[in-house]
Amino acid sequence: MARIEPVIRLEIDPLQPVPEICAVIMAVAPYHPGHEEAILQGVKEAVEQRIAQLKGAEKLG
Repeated sequence: MARIEPVIRLEIDPLQPVPEICAVIMAVAPYHPGHEEAILQGVKEAVEQRIAQLKGAEKLG
C-alpha cells in the first residue's frame, strides 16, 4: 500500500540564518493554504518575544 507523508526534511546553513529561515517558511506555507497569514503572525510574535528577551538580557548584563 502506498504511504504518503507530508514531511519536509531540510538542512540549513547556520552561517546564513536569515535566508535559510525564510526558505523554511516558504517551504512550509504551501501546506497550509489560506492560513499563511496566521503562520506569519505566529512567527512574528515568536520573533518579537525573542527580541524582548534579548533586550531584557542586555539590561541585566
